[in-house]
Amino acid sequence: MVPDTEKADIYCINTCTVTNMSDRKTRQVISRMRKQNLNCVIALMGCYVQSLKNAYDKIDADCIIGNDNKTDVVEIVENCIKNREKKWYNIIEIGKEKRYKSQGVLKHGYEIRENIKIEDGCNNFCSYCIIPYVRGRVRSRDIEEIKKEAENLSKANVKEIVLVGIEVASYGQDLKNGIDLIDVIEEVAKIKDIERIRISSIEPRYLNKNNLIRLSKVSKFCPHFHMSMQSGNDNVLKRMNRKYDKKYLIDVCNNIHEIFKDATISVDVIVGFPGETDDEFEDTIDTINKMELMKMHVFKYSKRNYTVAAKMDEQIDGNVKKLRSSKLLDISKVCTKNIFKKYLNKKLKVLFELYRDGYLYGYTENYIKVKVIGDENLCGTIQDVVLISSETEQMRGTLS
Repeated sequence: MVPDTEKADIYCINTCTVTNMSDRKTRQVISRMRKQNLNCVIALMGCYVQSLKNAYDKIDADCIIGNDNKTDVVEIVENCIKNREKKWYNIIEIGKEKRYKSQGVLKHGYEIRENIKIEDGCNNFCSYCIIPYVRGRVRSRDIEEIKKEAENLSKANVKEIVLVGIEVASYGQDLKNGIDLIDVIEEVAKIKDIERIRISSIEPRYLNKNNLIRLSKVSKFCPHFHMSMQSGNDNVLKRMNRKYDKKYLIDVCNNIHEIFKDATISVDVIVGFPGETDDEFEDTIDTINKMELMKMHVFKYSKRNYTVAAKMDEQIDGNVKKLRSSKLLDISKVCTKNIFKKYLNKKLKVLFELYRDGYLYGYTENYIKVKVIGDENLCGTIQDVVLISSETEQMRGTLS
């Protein structure tokens, strides 16, 4: 293993294709790697590969590996080295895959907080999104395998598990046993040495009141919700093929704050979706102001092949997208500042994950990043911390 700034014999590039920018970055990385070593083997994997369809010869890579075959990368690269006169391809039509392809069970983790993948694929077909075309339909991982991986990680001193997937709220849709996401959370929570459980970005529709109440009864569940909101205007949401409206989003946030003590909420928002008017954008801001958010991740709409939105009229000018993005990012900073002010001088539990230059860094249950002067031996432990001041992206505290 060498840093990507050094010359290597083999480069493995795992790609994204959710925006035009990610595609461009992939091509730039390939070019840079080839310049570092003209005789290297480049293995290109992931979503960008899957989106290319049959245009693989346009890419300067030696091994082209689709999303369902990434675990075969070592064997494929070895075969490629033996037969350097031709490219090696291993790509399937991902949309036809019906079952989750196991990548094996991790035997140990490397961080205090580790991800466990529980599903792949998405069935939502939002009009802007290429993901169903490059990741396929929902395929849920066997719950016994998930539990086994969590048990292994707990024995390796992993304290916090994040359940991740392309669309975690859809876990179990393809199964016939009635199991869904909360069942997975409840089972992982039974593992003794796992102290915290989080979920990654989640579809708002899953967060109905019944599910929120059930989640609130899992003591290890961390009350931070990152929702894939995308817009706060009913007309835009309808054009996006999102199956909820502004009122539902506000109701979800009110229910979260009612059911969970000290819950925080963050969201993804897309600006400049085709046809988005100034009034519709301002309506999204009105929705945001009623949600008591901690943070927003803001994305400028990016036209993607195969999607309905790519063919829509009234594509928005790039400068308009930039201005709207900037405005929402400014609002996000105010949201963060308000949440930090709310917790000033309060005592919260922090799991410390990193020690650097005399400071411990970690997160509260509700995902506020905290910096504390302390001993390196406290890494991997949960401590009571009084939050005494705020910075731009984190708060400072003292051990209680």
